Amino acid sequence: MVFCVIAIIIFGILGLFSAKYRTYFREALRCVGRQATLRKCDTDFDNKIKSKITAKLMGKSPSTARFVYKRFYLISWVFVILLFWSAAIFVTGIYNFYSFGNCNGPGAEGFCIFDTMSDIGYSVIGGISAKDLIPASADDDPFLGGENAKVTIIEFGCFRCSYTKEFESTRKQLLEKYNNSIKFVFRNFPLPQHNLSRETAEASNCALEQGKYWEYHNSLFDNQKNMSIEIMKKIAIDIGANAEQFNQCFDSKKFKDEVEKDYQDGLKSKLYGTPTFFINGRALVGPKPIGEFIKIIDEELGK
Repeated sequence: MVFCVIAIIIFGILGLFSAKYRTYFREALRCVGRQATLRKCDTDFDNKIKSKITAKLMGKSPSTARFVYKRFYLISWVFVILLFWSAAIFVTGIYNFYSFGNCNGPGAEGFCIFDTMSDIGYSVIGGISAKDLIPASADDDPFLGGENAKVTIIEFGCFRCSYTKEFESTRKQLLEKYNNSIKFVFRNFPLPQHNLSRETAEASNCALEQGKYWEYHNSLFDNQKNMSIEIMKKIAIDIGANAEQFNQCFDSKKFKDEVEKDYQDGLKSKLYGTPTFFINGRALVGPKPIGEFIKIIDEELGK
């Protein structure tokens, strides 16, 4: 039965390309089915394949053929063990990849077969690594959570970056989970390759001036695909801001210097993509799975 289990997999794959192997597949399947119900295999399939393999080996290496023939069932067991071991590694890798963003586990940066052909997961402006990043301060930028929380998460994001938008659901889950135990700060890092990136950043500060920052922040991402100057001004009206005050603020570029300061602070921190996070100074780049954030936050809360 041990060999038949292996044969089902091997001949099942080969049977996709040749009718001859489909016959072997059916015989192996019948053998396993009968033995699973405590009936004797009536096809003598394993002995048939054993004879075929050793016959082929005999023409090339009689000593190898004799070795395989005598230890055929032991070799079959070795292959079965390797098969299940490989399957366990594969399943563990999938779990790690979807939980932590890397098939090697939380915080790992090694090769992962599941994401070698995928997008990198953040908008890029440079070519260094997360290890080279320099922690930035929260400055006086808008925040959610506890003002004096033990853990501060600083995000440098761009309202026109799809990866920054992707993180929004994770941000909401983290704040729901930790509430005032964390302080979440958003700082602007408008990427030059994204149209209206600076304008949306300046507009968000105009909303902040009226105490409507987070409502405006959320609406900018909700309207990311169809953004325009007109839509920015319409959002202000929709969230209940004073339209005249907002338009005057926006048109005069009142917060141009504030946005530039955030941007320059990001460059000083050697940011190379958005979104970039500093969790008590520990850097993460890209909208990583929530498990990676939770791991670092819990470690910092436990200190």
